[in-house]
Order: sequence, then structure tokens, then C-alpha cells
Amino acid sequence: MSSSEKNNNEEKLNPEEVAKKVKDVAKIIRETSSTARETVRKFHESGAISEFAGAVQAAADATKDTATEIRDTAKEVRDSHVAADTAHAVEEAATAAGQTVQAVQDTARQIPKAAPKTIKSVSKVKKTVAKTRKAADANARQAKNKVKKTVTKTRIEAKKITRKARTQMNKNKRGSTRSVKKTAR
Repeated sequence: MSSSEKNNNEEKLNPEEVAKKVKDVAKIIRETSSTARETVRKFHESGAISEFAGAVQAAADATKDTATEIRDTAKEVRDSHVAADTAHAVEEAATAAGQTVQAVQDTARQIPKAAPKTIKSVSKVKKTVAKTRKAADANARQAKNKVKKTVTKTRIEAKKITRKARTQMNKNKRGSTRSVKKTAR
């Protein structure tokens, strides 16, 4: 707003209008203070203010009691060294966890180093087992063949011995029969 506009506004308001506006404001103030007085009277008559004051006092007492209990509990915790013991246990657990992590990392590093050796060892054992199996199979075949040959030879020899024994027995029978006949004559 410029200074010329202010002058125009002042010129437009005349003293009668200003007086009327002041009267209106005074009327509003009277009505508001009357309403406020009436409200305070109603609060007082209903006992709401006393109840509110009592509730505030009860809340203050409860807050005081709670603060006292918290203070006493804090002193007990401080005097019992529970917090220090708990902190020490947490430190030990953290140290143990760190050692466990380190052991796992060391183990994880060892696996790639040991794996090639393990694979070579397993391969060698596998080859040795295969060679041993082949040798055992060959030995078993050879033993089986030898046993067959020996059994066959033994049968043949047994048949020969049986024939010779029969032949010999027959000769002995014939000879003894002849000698019995000679002596009988």
C-alpha cells in the first residue's frame, strides 16, 4: 500500500464508523467474558476442576512412585554388577564368535589346497585296487587251471593205479589158484 492509498482509507473512515466498530468490539468482549465466566461457574459447580486437579495430583504421585522404583532398580543393578557381568559375557561371546569365524575361514582356505592331494591319493588307490583285482583274477584263473590239470592228472593216475592193482590182483589170484592146484596134485 502506498502512502496515498493510506490517506484515502483514512479519509473514508469517519469518526462515527470508528465509534461503531469500537462499540462492536466492546460488545464482543462483554459476551466472551460472560461466556467465560459462565463456563468457569459450570466447571466449578460440576466439580470438573476438582476432579481434574485430583487426576493431575494422582498422575504426579504415580510418576513420583515410578521414578522412585526406577531409581531403586537402577541402584540394585549397579550394586549387583549385573551390567558388568553381562557386558563381560557379551565380550566373551563376541571373542568366541570371532575365533569360530577365523577357524571356518582357515578351514575354507585349506580345502582347495588339500583337495588336489586327496584326489591324487584316491586316484592312486583306485588304480592300485584295479591292478590288485586284475592280479587276483589272473591268479585265481591260474590256480583254477592248475587245479583242473592236477585233478585230471590225478584221475588218470588213479585209473592207472586201479588198473594195475586189478591186474596185479588178478595175477595173484591166478597164481594162487595154480599153486593150489599144484599142491593138490
